[in-house]
Amino acid sequence: MSRNSKSGAARPTSVGLRVRAEALWDLPRTTSRAALVTEVLAGVTLLAVAIPEQLATSRLAEVPAFSALVAFIAATLVFSVVGANPIMSVGADSTIAPLFALAIARLAPAHSAHYLELVAMTALVTGLGVTGVGLFRLGYVADFLSLPIVTGFLAGIGVIIMVHELPSALGVPAAGSSIAARLSALMPRLTSTHVAALALALGALLIMIVGERWSGRWPWALVAIGLTTLAAQLFTLRAHGVRDLGSVSARLPSWRLSWLTIHEWGVVCTTALTLIIVVLSQSAVTSRAAADELGVADDLNRDFVGVGLANVAAGLVGAFPVDASPARTTIVRLAGGRTRIVGLVAVALALVLSPLASFARVIPLAALAGVLFFIAGRLVNVARFLDVWRSSRVEFAFAMISLVGVVLFGVELGLAIAVALAVVNQTWRSSRPHLVELGRREGTTSWEPLRDVHVRRVPRVLVVLFDQELFFANAGAFRRLLHQAFARHPRTSLLVLDAVAISDVDYTATNVLEAVFADLHRDGVHVALARANELVRRRFERSSSRVLRHVAFFDSVDEAVHEAPREEPD
Repeated sequence: MSRNSKSGAARPTSVGLRVRAEALWDLPRTTSRAALVTEVLAGVTLLAVAIPEQLATSRLAEVPAFSALVAFIAATLVFSVVGANPIMSVGADSTIAPLFALAIARLAPAHSAHYLELVAMTALVTGLGVTGVGLFRLGYVADFLSLPIVTGFLAGIGVIIMVHELPSALGVPAAGSSIAARLSALMPRLTSTHVAALALALGALLIMIVGERWSGRWPWALVAIGLTTLAAQLFTLRAHGVRDLGSVSARLPSWRLSWLTIHEWGVVCTTALTLIIVVLSQSAVTSRAAADELGVADDLNRDFVGVGLANVAAGLVGAFPVDASPARTTIVRLAGGRTRIVGLVAVALALVLSPLASFARVIPLAALAGVLFFIAGRLVNVARFLDVWRSSRVEFAFAMISLVGVVLFGVELGLAIAVALAVVNQTWRSSRPHLVELGRREGTTSWEPLRDVHVRRVPRVLVVLFDQELFFANAGAFRRLLHQAFARHPRTSLLVLDAVAISDVDYTATNVLEAVFADLHRDGVHVALARANELVRRRFERSSSRVLRHVAFFDSVDEAVHEAPREEPD
């Protein structure tokens, strides 16, 4: 018998606030002139894409239009300095805008001073939460929700965005806060639809769809806004029911934070918790995808610190919560961006062009609605739904329940349903384990499942592999499956448990194992564990049970089969 010694593990890299990649002041010196030109052009492209998106998102967030640009400038600057991913774009995002707008609107009228204070505080609390996740290296929580559940959740948000923008696209007044209330208020107004407004919305949507298919690296949102605005001015469509964005004035960042009532704190913190989960999930997906495309290692925890501090900065300058944008990040990559220069160029240009913000007042709301329809369409990923359907009917059901939960019951309850589904899904999977019988392949020391004529059992030896974590939800199933295996092989004198898939054993499972091993001991059956990790070994060695403390551990199944039977139980 042999016991593995602790293997040396690499120390995790600490998450600090210094820039881990090349220092910002070294970027121009370490980048060739041709590459520098490409980076600058990618920064111009980023801003060209960001401007219409930020303006459109400001409508979803129910804040002044320029607040979105302030959020983009602050978030991009902070993430460019702190974040690990060199091209990930952070700013106002349509995915999270409806989440806090719907919640905060219950406390104060949209666009009011108090509403803006509450939104800024939500950004601050969200930022502190996301930063904490990064600093304490808790990035794994981003993987808690399964992809089908996230797909359904995002699709629900996409539906909310579409319904929210329908009145602007139709040129009719909006009413109601929930999906049902908005649709109910909209139905009688359909006869008052302004054809010109609908044409602009569909035109902007069509330009983005066709342009995206032709070349993904062009700022089609800016093209759509520019052409539809030009059409609205040339044909004086304002006289035909087309409403403009209205006054947009550049302003300096302002302090909006103030102390809240207990009820307001409750709503802000609950909303922030929702945002934290969504921001972590979307930022993780964006960071990993960009890192893979660039061929560099991702550092989720550091990126979470960057996104978290970007939210803190947005709150401090009186803006609103921000998030990583998969779409803008992809466009930066397609434009050839590879360094932090891209974000810094976009920030510099945004500051230079800020005095021209007043010209945005003539942008038709219907055109912005068309842009948001395109973004919402990306969130409702029909191809992903079909792929989930082909893969697993159960996970497809989870995705649909998540979607319907968000649409019918609101984002907060919808997210709670999504999280509950994730817990149920994982517990359901873990509670349905398999106990796989292994045999030795002829002429080798390899132990494999008994599916091949050349893989055979060793007489009086039962070797099994438990393919799940062993914990309270499946400990009973483990006992039942093991008893069934012994019923099939009653003359067994040695049980070898291949524990390679068991990373830990909780208290309930430990007690079940103690009872099972004690029964086997009384029946004269030896027990050995093969390929158990150090944590499982320590659990047994520190157990108060004499039975568990004397279980034999081996480095391989073959070693256990050959050596364990020679030992007599105490």
